[in-house]
Formats: sequence, structure tokens, C-alpha cells
Amino acid sequence: MLLIIRKHNEAAAMTRWGVRIARALDSPLNILWLEQGGSDQSATDLSWKPWGVDLLDEEAQWSHLADALIDCGTMEIKLCRVNCLSRHETALSVERSLTPDLIVVGRHDSARDGSMTGKLAREILDDAHCPVLVLRLGSFNIEENTAPSILVPCAGGSHSRLGLRLAAKMAGSEATAFYIESDTDELSADVGREHLRRAVQRAGVSEEEISSKVVLSDSISTALKAEVKSGQYGLLLIGATGGGTLRRKLFGTVPERLMKGDEGMSVGVIRAARPMGHRLREKMGQLLSLNVPQLERDERILLFTEIEGKARWSFDFAVLMILATAIAGLGLLADSAAVVIGAMLVAPLMTPLLGGGLAVVQGNWPLWRQCQKAVLLGFFSALLIGIGLGFGARSIGMGITGELLARGEPTLLDLGVAFISGIAASYCLARPKLSSALAGVAIAAALVPPIATTGICLALNEQDTAKGAGLLFGTNVVAIVLGSAMNFLIAGVRGKKDAAQLWAQRLAIVLALVCAGLTVPLASVLVSKAAKTNPIERSIAEVLVASDLPAAQDYRLLSTQFHRKKNQSGVMEIHLEGPGFPPPELAQSIQRAVEKSRGKGVKTRIRMSLIRDVSSIN
Repeated sequence: MLLIIRKHNEAAAMTRWGVRIARALDSPLNILWLEQGGSDQSATDLSWKPWGVDLLDEEAQWSHLADALIDCGTMEIKLCRVNCLSRHETALSVERSLTPDLIVVGRHDSARDGSMTGKLAREILDDAHCPVLVLRLGSFNIEENTAPSILVPCAGGSHSRLGLRLAAKMAGSEATAFYIESDTDELSADVGREHLRRAVQRAGVSEEEISSKVVLSDSISTALKAEVKSGQYGLLLIGATGGGTLRRKLFGTVPERLMKGDEGMSVGVIRAARPMGHRLREKMGQLLSLNVPQLERDERILLFTEIEGKARWSFDFAVLMILATAIAGLGLLADSAAVVIGAMLVAPLMTPLLGGGLAVVQGNWPLWRQCQKAVLLGFFSALLIGIGLGFGARSIGMGITGELLARGEPTLLDLGVAFISGIAASYCLARPKLSSALAGVAIAAALVPPIATTGICLALNEQDTAKGAGLLFGTNVVAIVLGSAMNFLIAGVRGKKDAAQLWAQRLAIVLALVCAGLTVPLASVLVSKAAKTNPIERSIAEVLVASDLPAAQDYRLLSTQFHRKKNQSGVMEIHLEGPGFPPPELAQSIQRAVEKSRGKGVKTRIRMSLIRDVSSIN
């Protein structure tokens, strides 16, 4: 077991509790006294000395612990006193070296003495691998009562179970498993006892080893406070059910008042060992921090300033969005890839998406809200411009083009492009010397053209293409946010550990699940295209190749789309490229191929993209 001491006034009492806990665990006791100052040392550089009366002659500073250790018997005890720059880093280094069964550390209110020592308990709770007990000393004197009564509220979870096991070893029947059940009917007491019995059983403690008590109350805090004030207990041992709950238990609600009070029982909050998944994530983070260049403080300041300044809805943002959509829409209608590429360079949507990734990593709710406002308003403004352009094109008889169709069938490749673009864009934005590469990233991550395609196709009544383009835009948004968040995390961007980041963690999980869900339809489209499994396209392609009509060789199949309305058999729309409308014999062959695949009654509609060799014109 590892006991951490920081102050002279806590040394004796913390040591008595440490001896009691180590004896209960049948574990050697290592006492680490951390003082601010000097430089950080690794665990291998520390000098541990066995406890003995002769140690007081060599190092008088251990006299503060003499009374607490005088009756420790044959227990193996080692002591180490170190001046360090970071208590947190030194404590974690020792923990990694010793791998103790439990760390016991005192809880301090840093606001009282003006120091930063109040952070240590929270930092160890967050980062230590082994179980941790944070102890707030009360007026109970362990010397006067060799078997302190312990109250353990049972909330379920691994932390609560560890608290029950420790209490049973320390106090036996003097430890009380405490459960609060809502007072709803005459069966409430029996229900509470059954819940408590199961909690004790899951902890691996027999009912004979520990006392049990059930209280009926509609208010957990009121019932716990009343039990604490009864004066029957010397230690309140709280086992929390999770990281967020743990912090609330330690620094909020009823335990906050108990731990900050000057009098009363001692209060402890215990956390079980971190699961293997947590340790693997930490190892991966350490590996990345060693191999990936981390952003310096000045670079992070510039990054935050850049994103917060440009990732907001403003007049300039709106103007650029409107102009980019107009350029993209006209390029799509003109079937000009070069014009569409130019629109990608003007569009300002990339920055708020990168800001969204940064907000997720930091847990920065105001920034997230600001970025999503810019994205949503930008989307709807671009959609309206696209619809207007579509109605204009419809009024003069223009139809769908190849550039529009190209954005109507997104595949898994588009998801990969967007994800990598998010990584690349955030990497370039965080490093000003690479900002020249942002233009290329903006072209790769096409954001405005899919919105313009959606609006134009809605106006042209091309619903399937509009849906596909909308899916492409949504895919790009989710993938870019996730990609940028991953890059910022790898580059060393973090939020405050004590900040309320639960929403950000949940949002990251939701985005990851959405991204995983998108892979199914996107992968199916990709596989279909790669394997050419569409029977309609295969049949029509065979007609064009195998037809006896010489004119059939002049036509090329571009795409097929099936439209169905309620109570109708549907329409198969075939997009061909050729010198003119196909001859009647070829059109009939295409109709027969459609009926063979889809059944009779399906109508066939042929849409042409005309191609003519101007050199043949006299």
C-alpha cells in the first residue's frame, strides 16, 4: 500500500489510518512524503528506508510519525521523503513502479491555504491505475478506538464493492452496509433489504462479516445526512459509480459539506482500479505524445484565436457562403468541374467544422454552439441559393448534368476522403507554416457542391439525386469533425480535467456511431459500383454492345435511376450519352431489357446527353 503525505499537521493522523488500512489488507506500507520544491525525480532515483527507531537518529523529520508507528509491530514499513516540482508526476511515477494494492491520499481544500495541493487528489483519482482512497480527516481519533465503526453507502458498481470489502476487513461487524430505498409502499423495506443483500453478495462479503441497515426515504441526501449526524461512526466510506459521479461525490452535494466541515467523522472516497481499456488508452496517448510533435503554448493560442475568430456566423461568412454556392451551382449546371473546384476555394465552411472538432476535444460548449450555428445557417443559406438556381434552370429547360449526378451517389470512399481531409485541414491550421496546403484540402473536402446539388435537384424534382447529395454533405460534416478532433487530441490539445466534459464524450461517441452507421449504405454503393451488380445496368450495357444495330455502338450508358410513386408500378430513368435520341428499334430493345429485370408495367424514360462531332458538320 502507498500512503501519500503532504503536510506536517496531517502526518500523524494519516499514518495511523495508513497503518490500519495496510494491516487490514495484509500489505506492506510505503509512506511517501511529498514536499514542493526541487526537481522531479523518477521512482528509480528515490531512496526508501525501512522504519525503525534508529531512523529517527539519522533523519529527525520522521519524528512526526513516531507516535503513529510505534505500535506497528512486525509490519513492513518503508519511508521516503522527496522535494519535487510536480507532486502529481512524482506520485504517479512511484505508483507505476510499486504497483500498490491501494493509494491513500489526504483531501485538502486548496482555497483555504492558497496552494494548489487540492489538485493532487483529483489528479491521482483521474490518472492512477491502482485503487485510490481520498481521505478527509475528521475529529475522530483512531488512537482512542482501535475498531472504528465504518458507514458504507451502497450505490452499486466496482467502487462501492471495493469500499464494502475494505470496510469488512478493517472493522468486521463494526462496518455497516447502508442502503436508502424510496418509501413507496409497505414492501419498500423488504425491497431495500433485497437490494442491499445483493450488493453485499456482489462485493464478495458474507452477510455475517458486516452489519446491514436499510432506511426508507425519498431524499438520499437527507437520509445520509441524518445517519452521519447520529454519531455512531468514525468513517464514512463512499464508493462512487463512475468518473463523473466520483467527482460529484468527492466535491459536491452532501459529501462536499462533510469533507469541508471542520468537525465530525472522517470521510473517504474510494475508487477501484482502472480497467485495462483505460490503461491501453493511456499507453497509446503516451506513445503518440512521444512520436507526434505536440503543439506549443503559443501555437495553441494562435489556433484557438484563429478558429474562434473565423468559425462564427457573420456578414463576411454569409457573403462568402452565398458567393461560393452561386459559383458551385452555376458550375454544376454548366457541367464544369473547373468552376466547381473554384467554388470550393471560396467556401468558408471548413473552419467551423474544425472548430467543432476542437470543441469536442476541449469540452468547450460555447465554441461548439458557435460553430454549429455557423454550419447550420451556412447550410440553409446555400440550400436556398441552390433551390433558386434550380428553379431558374428548370424555367429555361435545363436538366440534370453529369456533375450533379456525380454527387448523388456517395460511397465509402467519400467518407474516407472527408475523414482524412479533416485530419489534414486541422493539421495545417494548427501549423501556420503549412497554411498554404489548406486550399488543396478545401478542394478535397467538397462541402458546398453537395449542398448546391441538393437544392438544384429538389427544384428539378430529382429526389434521389438530392437525397444522395444531402447524404454526401452529412457524411462530410461528421467525418471532418471526427478527423479534426482526433488530430487535435493527438497534437496535445486538452480541456481542463475538472471541467464538465460529459456532453463532449457522449457527442464523440454519437458521432463515431453515426460514422459507423454511414459505412453500411456507403459501402453497399461502393461494392455495387465495383462489382457492377446492378442487373438493369448490366442488361442495358449488353444491349448496347450486342445489338445488331450499328447505331447502338454510338451510345454509352451513364446511369440508371428507378422512381416509384404510390399505387404506380414505377419509372426506370436511363441516362444515355450519344449523338441523338436512339432509334426506335434500340429504344424497344432497352424497354425489353428493363421489363425483363423489373417486370412488365414498368415505364422506361430515356434522358440524353447529346454529343456531336463538330468536324463532321459541313
